[in-house]
Amino acid sequence: TMSKPADRPDLDLDKSSEQGFCKFYASLDAQENTIRVFERSNGDYYSVHGADAEYVANVVYKTTTVIKYIGGGSSTGLASCTMSRIVAENFLRDALLKYQLRVEIYAPQDSGKPGPWKVLRTASPGNLQQVEELLFANTEMVTVPLVMAVAFKVAVDQMQCGVAFVDPAQRSMGVCEFTDNDVFSNLESLVIQLGVRECLVETPTAVRHLEHTKLVSVLERCGVVVTERPRSQFSSTDMEQDLGRLLELTAPVASLPELDLKSAMSTLAAIILYLNLLMDETNFGSYLLSTHSLSQYMKLDASAVQALNLVPSPQDGSSKTMSLQGLLNHCKTSQGERLLAQWLKQPLLSIEAIEDRLGLVELFFADTETRNTLRSVHLRSMPDFKRLSSRFQRGFASLQDIVRVYQVAIALPALCDVLSGVSQPLVVKYYLQDLLAITEDLQEFRSLVETTVDLEMVDNHEFMLRADFDEGLQETKAKMEEEMGQILAEQAQ
Repeated sequence: TMSKPADRPDLDLDKSSEQGFCKFYASLDAQENTIRVFERSNGDYYSVHGADAEYVANVVYKTTTVIKYIGGGSSTGLASCTMSRIVAENFLRDALLKYQLRVEIYAPQDSGKPGPWKVLRTASPGNLQQVEELLFANTEMVTVPLVMAVAFKVAVDQMQCGVAFVDPAQRSMGVCEFTDNDVFSNLESLVIQLGVRECLVETPTAVRHLEHTKLVSVLERCGVVVTERPRSQFSSTDMEQDLGRLLELTAPVASLPELDLKSAMSTLAAIILYLNLLMDETNFGSYLLSTHSLSQYMKLDASAVQALNLVPSPQDGSSKTMSLQGLLNHCKTSQGERLLAQWLKQPLLSIEAIEDRLGLVELFFADTETRNTLRSVHLRSMPDFKRLSSRFQRGFASLQDIVRVYQVAIALPALCDVLSGVSQPLVVKYYLQDLLAITEDLQEFRSLVETTVDLEMVDNHEFMLRADFDEGLQETKAKMEEEMGQILAEQAQ
């Protein structure tokens, strides 16, 4: 599809700026599977250059005619291409989640002036924190940006693997250690179970080059981006102190059984450094740590997932009938879609858990009225709680987000009433008792919102505090109403 010119603003540089930028771009180290995007005019539009420009031309615009050359002609100049803010944001989302690329966003050190340049934000498929607000503020994420780290020791005919994984959005950490074979079959199964997006591995040494190559091959077969980190970062020396800051603890950190898993702790240390978790105080006292057991789910490798067409692949395009997940996915919420994908990759082995799940499916299949009420009335209005909770945790939440949670809080009693009408022990066990507890916990929040937020204005999609909450706000509202009255009077004339 040919793009509209508005999608591609002109890269307006004088000769001196062109030469300066070309010199700077040439000084950058080549980075495999990395897209470098340059912010122009305070973020009004963006530019990409060199091989990145050719990639964007083919992937976004489907034509190379959008490429222009700066600092020379087509044989000597630097290939360049521009994108409007909206086009750039859509492309960067796809680059991270669909094409599994790393992203670097550059901006001028002196805002508004052309260079010198600095890295403003970096992101990778497993680490979206720096671009979360820029790219995903109004977009629901069906995939989870989970980052893993692996360390291994070679023993006779087997590997001793230590693994850690972190989900920054859920504030959760997991660790495990296990024995594996020389082709990392157990690790492959774990990667599939968790839906890992990115994996940190030690920079290889000559001694372990063959094993490292096998490890990378397994990870890439599973569609995981591999990021090499220095061996010095895989050190568990300070883990007791670091976990003491990050974890939500009810007992002394020294009593954690996970600390005995030295290899897994070293990989967790590498992730904590990679995600800069200790640099953000909002992370302190908010993470939960658990030990993951490989034996709780059936083992699937990448070949089985592909042969069974369990989950969508990039080759499927927009077709939803090419995978089991696509066929089954009639979910009303983003969290439902994520849970369905998780269940497909984590087949249960416990007979009791399987019977419970089948019992719940049978119950809602047979009770058409309850099922339709839940889907059409209650679930369709539920927001993406993972995205909302992340905004609150990172301090980005707005008054609109608070109102969104309030709307859920006032809807919960009716949802509980519907579930109470089913009167089945399984519904109580898996849904009702938790929902009733949450409803109770949100009582004070509801009262606080009703006291402070002007809920009448919410119907007009205006989010503001009640004027009678504060004298200063009353004065401001009076001025606003006076000025609005003058504007309306002028328009009437």
